[in-house]
Amino acid sequence: MKFPSITQLQQDGTNAALRFPLSLFFGFLAAGLGCWMIELNAEQDLRHINLLLTFGLGIPLYFCIDVFAEKKNFTLLQRSISWSIGLVFLGLIYMSFPSEDTFTNTRVPYIRYTIYNLAIHLMVSFLPYIGSDNQEGFWNYNKNLFIRLVTGIYYSSVIFIGISLALLAVNALFEVNIKEETYAQLFVVTYAIFNTWFFLAGIPKIFDSELSLEDYPKALKIFTQFILIPLLLVYLCILYFYGAKIIFTGDWPKGIVSYMIIAISVLGIFTNLLLYPYHQWKESGWIKKFHRGYYVFLIPLIILLFLAIGIRIQDYGLTVNRYIITLMGIWLGLISIYYSLGKRNIKLIPLSLALVMLFSSFGPWGMFGLSELMQRNRLAKILTEHNILVQNKIQNEVQWEIGNDEKPKPIKELNTNSLPTEKLFEVNSILEYLEDYHGMKNLYSWFEQDMDSLVREFNKGKFRMRTVAPSKFLIETMGLSYVPPYQRVIKNGGPKTLSLVANDKFQLDISEYDYLSLIDLSEWDHSAEISDEKRYRLDTDQDIQSNLILKWEDQQMEINIFHYLNDLLTRYEDGYHVVEEDEMVVSKTDKNVKIRIQIQSLTIRQSEENVIILSLKGILLVNENMQE
Repeated sequence: MKFPSITQLQQDGTNAALRFPLSLFFGFLAAGLGCWMIELNAEQDLRHINLLLTFGLGIPLYFCIDVFAEKKNFTLLQRSISWSIGLVFLGLIYMSFPSEDTFTNTRVPYIRYTIYNLAIHLMVSFLPYIGSDNQEGFWNYNKNLFIRLVTGIYYSSVIFIGISLALLAVNALFEVNIKEETYAQLFVVTYAIFNTWFFLAGIPKIFDSELSLEDYPKALKIFTQFILIPLLLVYLCILYFYGAKIIFTGDWPKGIVSYMIIAISVLGIFTNLLLYPYHQWKESGWIKKFHRGYYVFLIPLIILLFLAIGIRIQDYGLTVNRYIITLMGIWLGLISIYYSLGKRNIKLIPLSLALVMLFSSFGPWGMFGLSELMQRNRLAKILTEHNILVQNKIQNEVQWEIGNDEKPKPIKELNTNSLPTEKLFEVNSILEYLEDYHGMKNLYSWFEQDMDSLVREFNKGKFRMRTVAPSKFLIETMGLSYVPPYQRVIKNGGPKTLSLVANDKFQLDISEYDYLSLIDLSEWDHSAEISDEKRYRLDTDQDIQSNLILKWEDQQMEINIFHYLNDLLTRYEDGYHVVEEDEMVVSKTDKNVKIRIQIQSLTIRQSEENVIILSLKGILLVNENMQE
């Protein structure tokens, strides 16, 4: 292997900056903003997160624009216009995000962002070859992109790990206080700047050279033939045996099989793309047979996919996730039929997938419009069948006013309507789905009251964790009972789960304490920090999940709250309860440190031998001046 000289590296880096200036510029912007957010602990500010996502999207977007412009010999004016269009697109993406973390936010803007991001990455692979029939040149171009990407990630990982170990050594040997944020910032700089620059520096200008058997990367051949293909065959056998089990036992397929089929299909398509040049050489007859045979064997699995997802749609209606699975099934089916007929246009794969993704991201036919319509119709059907919704108006609607505690208070009684348990659970699930993905505004016309104004009035000036959930509010306004998700699981035979929320009205005496911080712990994000010279960190113990651990400097305090949590499970029934604030306090004094945790909301689950903290939100107070 011939290693490049320093001069060559410098020249490649300079050429990359000149060829792809805006991709590199957005890499620097993303790195700078990421480091700033880490330094100031601003990861929870949606505006900064949205801006970081926008900068990240600018890297592949402008690479795509510049590669296409270079391939088509754009003039400076044409390239400037393309850059301006890209900037407008990024601006629209940023403005589509919510600016604040409020109860009206949905997942749609971030799902649409993900779709556009994937589509742009796919466009990178085929845009320079629009109007060209050079299949070998197209494959060679994407081979270079793939190898450069993998190499860049490998080098970036080595650099990050190497420097991190060096910093750890300096910290241990010389007692230098290197902040934890430094490692996160190093990660951001390495991958946003070095990885981007390294990738761009390795993109040649000419990709139209023909391939020979000697030119095909040996490592790629070994990886494909001796790792990917055997794995693919194993997965195919597993799914075929599962299909046989369904035929013999009559059991309907499980929903997870849809995801497995999609994953294996994508792996197989990727494997066949890597082996594409071998289709041209006589020495590889078995690879040609594998290529065609794979797509033939994929067709029965795609039928199994449609059977599995069809059952879910029939039972629970169309959602965004089910729409995506169905769409992927249709695309995989068409691709399989196309290649089973002996066709060889590999450019069709990224081109068709990008078009399908973009086409499904908007309009009444798209994943958002169609899934919302079907779930709304499903909800209306249930309510109409039980005479709760008549002529698009809710009957026996519960009227609300603001109580003395500034909470919504029914003017008359609740539960003016009723549904069978199964249907009640469905209504709760549908409304929660609509709240998460689409918002509730299209349902407000069913009510006599101005629901939008009521929800905004009840939530005015409150923290997100204290707001009234629109789905819960609408269910109760319909005269029905709100059943939390964990309680629906419990009533279907799940483990006991308890959710407690402290009364809104309480005062917290902080005069004895030096530090205060909001904490938000969960199964996935199980740490909370106080930003100050002496850094405190509160974690859940991953071995004993009913324990908390407070760490600072080189010390730590274990806070065993098993008996406290177990007592709560004994005193309260399954489900959701509002309790007094004095029942939601954990305190301990140890090692010259006194702590108090005022819990605002807590969700726990009882396991066979332990109590698991699913989420804990509240206020952590620390007094570090205690005397021994």
